[in-house]
Amino acid sequence: MSKILILAGGTRAESRNNMAASYVEEYLKQLEVPCSIYDQLYLNTPFLLDYEDPQPSSIVAIRDTLIDSDKLIIFSPVFNGGYVSHLKNTLDWLSLGFDNYSYNELFKGKNVAVVSSVNGSGSNAKASFDLLSGQLKNYGLKVYEEFYLFTEQENVDEMIETGKNEEKFQNFIDLFLTI
Repeated sequence: MSKILILAGGTRAESRNNMAASYVEEYLKQLEVPCSIYDQLYLNTPFLLDYEDPQPSSIVAIRDTLIDSDKLIIFSPVFNGGYVSHLKNTLDWLSLGFDNYSYNELFKGKNVAVVSSVNGSGSNAKASFDLLSGQLKNYGLKVYEEFYLFTEQENVDEMIETGKNEEKFQNFIDLFLTI
C-alpha cells in the first residue's frame, strides 16, 4: 500500500488549501492509507541560498517522511497565475542531496497530484498548474495530468459543511491512488 506525503502550501493556517489538505488526510485515514501532512511551509524554513547550507529541521522532518512515501499530494494556492514561493523553497530544499542520496533522488519516479483552492473563478489556475507541473517534472516526479480545482462556485468550505461535490473530490483522490 502506498504511503502518501501531503504538502499543504496554504499561506496561513486556516487557508482553504490547508483545509482541503486536512480533509484528504482524514479521508486517507478512513481508507487506511498511511499518510503524513506538512503545512505552514512558510515557517521555520529559510530560503535556500546555497546547496551546501545545512538542511533546517523542518525540511529534515519532511525529507524523512518522503523517503518512505510513494506518492505526494500538493495543495497549492494560486497567486498571479503562479504558485507560492515557500512551496518552491520547500521543494528545492527537498531536492538537495544528503547522506547517500543524490540530487533529486527522493523525487525520482514518485507520483504527485496537485490540488488548488482559489477565491475567484480560477482563471489563472491552469497556468499555475502548468508552471508547477513543469517544475515537479524537473525534480523527477511523475505528475498526475489532472489537477483538482476548488473555486468560489465549488469551494472547500461548502464541501466540508454540506458535502457538496464531496464525491467528485473523493473520486479524484481515489483515481490518483490507483496509479
